[in-house]
Amino acid sequence: MLPTGYISVGYLVLIDDIRRNRADGETVLQARIRPDGAGTDLSLWFRFRGLENDAPDTGGLADPFVIGMIPSCMLDGEDCRVSAPLADLLKRNLAEAQRVLAGWFDFLSAVSLVGDGADAPDAEGCAPASVACFFSGGVDSWYSALRNQDRITHLILVRGFDIGLDNDTLWDTARTELDAAARRLGKRVITCETNLREIADRGRAKWGAPFAGDFWGKCLHGAALGACAAALRGTVREVIVPATHTTATLKPWGSSPLLDKFWSGGGVRIVHDGCEANRFEKVRHISRSDIALQSLRVCYQNLAHTNCGHCEKCVRTMIALHVCGALDRTPAFGDADPFAKLRRLDVPAHVIRHYELLLAEARSAGDMKLSRYLEVILERRFSAERALAKLVRRMRTARRREAA
Repeated sequence: MLPTGYISVGYLVLIDDIRRNRADGETVLQARIRPDGAGTDLSLWFRFRGLENDAPDTGGLADPFVIGMIPSCMLDGEDCRVSAPLADLLKRNLAEAQRVLAGWFDFLSAVSLVGDGADAPDAEGCAPASVACFFSGGVDSWYSALRNQDRITHLILVRGFDIGLDNDTLWDTARTELDAAARRLGKRVITCETNLREIADRGRAKWGAPFAGDFWGKCLHGAALGACAAALRGTVREVIVPATHTTATLKPWGSSPLLDKFWSGGGVRIVHDGCEANRFEKVRHISRSDIALQSLRVCYQNLAHTNCGHCEKCVRTMIALHVCGALDRTPAFGDADPFAKLRRLDVPAHVIRHYELLLAEARSAGDMKLSRYLEVILERRFSAERALAKLVRRMRTARRREAA
């Protein structure tokens, strides 16, 4: 069922005019997206830096652009017409990807791909050992980077997804920190800037059910990463996508081991990595690396600096580092105190399991103070402070609804 008031934008009736330009160490891939019945064309682009050669060279294939836009096309029920070749392997994989997405979400339906099919050989000049890992600086990406450190050759930092295209300060900070970490790890850095999310997710984050304001998370972000990977044909043969969920907690989600493999094709293989470890196990793994602790970035606030140190995700990560005895070894959160607001912390239902794991670990470590705090969060121990904080939040929410 589509959201109330939804109007189809008719995306992806035609993708054409695919171009590649390289100047001053920067490579740009772009294509024209022509919405059905609209008078204005859209330009979808990927801008790369850090490539050792003249790659990426997609061989004229439309693979990156189709991968990135297919979830929006499924939502609108519009067939995809492409005036450029698609790799035959990718065409078969996209049929499977659509089957998975349509099976998960009843508001998505499979669409046809109409274009000039072509069988793309493996990218020429790409060494078999060329393996890249998407890298945000967070717990999941640091875990995958360290776990696969012996075979990874490149780390990929993307702008336009969690780091906004308008946030130069955060982008510069993240890029500087990654450059420093990559040098110590002996890896090369590839940066990718793209307007894919602005085009494919335009306006949808404001909708309510069934997306709960998160079309990007539920349906799109795995395909977006797959699009960036496909654009690197000729530079890498394999790209690692760090996992969000464990095997035991898998759910319909935009990036999944059940889905990400189907964005492969045209010379680039995509691998979903890290489902064997829960978040605390990942934190414990990276807490052994001083390099990781120096540049850990977990905050979902699109601020001018790396971590706010106050949001739920920052606090949860700091608590895990505290249990691992590593919090005092990381400067990533400044002088923020994770205990300051812990009993008043607003914890979304979907992350409660993380606090249950933290409670078990705190008890195992004999940390009674932290155990009591976590019991309050899990509502196994009463706290007047938390009860008052919840009441205040409910009143503020009610006032906002009345004003709306």
